[in-house]
Amino acid sequence: MESNSELSESAAVQAASGNEFSSAATHNLAELRDALSSLVFVHHPSAPVSQSEELRAKTLHQISDYLLPRVSNLGAPLLAVVGGSTGSGKSTLVNSLLGEQVSISGAVRPTTRTPVLAFNPSDQLFFESERVLPELSRVTGQGFSVSGDSSRNDALLMTPHNQVPQGLAILDAPDIDSVSDDNRALAGQLLNAADLWIFVTTANRYADALPWDLLTDAGVRNITVCVVLNRVPLGAEKDIVPDLRRLLAEKNLDSSLLHVLNETQLSENKLIPADQVAPLLKWLSDLAADATKRQQLAAQTLEGAMRRTTADAGELLAEVQDQEEQLAELRQLTDDRFSQALSRINEGLDDGSLLRGEILARWQDFVGAGELLRGIEGAVGRVRDRIGAFFSGRPAATHKVEQAIETGLHTVFIAEITKACHDIDRSWKNTPLGQALRDELMSPRPPADLDEQAADSVRLWQKDILEMIREEGAGKRKTARMAAFGVNGVAVILMVVVFASTAGLTGIEIGIAGGSAVVGQKLLEAIFGEDAVRRMATRARKMLDARAKVLIASSSQIYTNEIDAHCQPEVVEALESATQSLNSKGARK
Repeated sequence: MESNSELSESAAVQAASGNEFSSAATHNLAELRDALSSLVFVHHPSAPVSQSEELRAKTLHQISDYLLPRVSNLGAPLLAVVGGSTGSGKSTLVNSLLGEQVSISGAVRPTTRTPVLAFNPSDQLFFESERVLPELSRVTGQGFSVSGDSSRNDALLMTPHNQVPQGLAILDAPDIDSVSDDNRALAGQLLNAADLWIFVTTANRYADALPWDLLTDAGVRNITVCVVLNRVPLGAEKDIVPDLRRLLAEKNLDSSLLHVLNETQLSENKLIPADQVAPLLKWLSDLAADATKRQQLAAQTLEGAMRRTTADAGELLAEVQDQEEQLAELRQLTDDRFSQALSRINEGLDDGSLLRGEILARWQDFVGAGELLRGIEGAVGRVRDRIGAFFSGRPAATHKVEQAIETGLHTVFIAEITKACHDIDRSWKNTPLGQALRDELMSPRPPADLDEQAADSVRLWQKDILEMIREEGAGKRKTARMAAFGVNGVAVILMVVVFASTAGLTGIEIGIAGGSAVVGQKLLEAIFGEDAVRRMATRARKMLDARAKVLIASSSQIYTNEIDAHCQPEVVEALESATQSLNSKGARK
């Protein structure tokens, strides 16, 4: 099995060609970074951060912390990150390589909180640049207290040191299994920003699962890993080392880079004896001194990181596309249910049932139904005169019918919209995405002012009809014909004509509601003409439908606005484009 220390031919070619990566790759990575920065995954506010969000953050860090800086300068100094579990001796190893205490070590956990970056003074300008780990502030000083206010995991402790070979920096990272969530996250971020790892473990813990999860990922990315097996009891290496080499080879890691440090007494300065760390220090010095080999190693790590980032971007694209599909399904469900509410409202208005009860009683009072039905065969003029006298004597009757119609319509609107909101709430609760969005919706649902909105809708419709009647009756002859009834009286008649139908009515209701509506229609025809009445009734019905749609929209927008706020078509398109560009031939060179 080929190990990751055997530099691939492609990496070597890329290294020899200098900045072959920089042009197309920089553009593609910048596009991907921008798309990922705008990407949002829906999750319940009280739930832990989702795996998708963790992958998004990890990929962003990989691009900003490592890929873009390395793509822009393949020959820049290497960054070797020292990682490992709590108490494995990372800081002690770093201090021993430098020959003095520069990184905090001790029994208190977590021991390393502020990452310590040691570099040769001649490389200081490069590592001070925000192109390298741009989100971490640069601070200076003589080591940070593990318990003091100066301990922070959002910074790099800059430590220029002549013992560090030029062309290479050593970064002491927090524990990968730290009790602090922030420290664990930072440890992972720093390892992903490395050109190579110095991974420290111990004879007692070399087979732990968590380190091997990271080492497996390193093998997949083809990153160079130098494993330091620390605190090995004398004689125990003959059993442990072969097993560890086997595990490394299985993970595509170079077992020849294994360094064994025997258990020994530390010096007064808490340093490992110089002879034990000398082989590791020599390996680092030799690597730093060979510019070609450094560039080859950087190209190899870069190639693996690009490959992994491309795969991660593809996974994130699939996740957000699935989220968009779920949002579309919620929208369809919501639209369908409110469309059903509109259909049910129309059914209630069209089947004649609205003319039952209070409206029917007020209509009878309004027109004097018995006389009208007996006189229907007579001349319309005589009927009009009779009704005109009735209206002029009882003006309050108009208002009572209007009120009854308003109450009837209001009841239908409120009932259907409330049912729709309750049904949608239940449906959203049945899916994780819907439940997350549901908890962010405006409350209550339906809105608290729905009663007022519904009343306004009906009144506006009645106003629409009055304006239409004034418009249709603008001529002198029509105005004179309407005078006996009044504009409001004509409007009431037209409303009843709009709703009247024998569908859903039985027995005497047919005679009363249906017959009275016929009288009303004949009266309207006498004023406006048959075609005009037909046109006015159709228009009035459409006006009511429009008012109902507006009312329903005010409640449906509570749901659809929340969906719209989380839809990201432009982000998905940009992410898809950037991912395809990275996958295309030559896009990473």
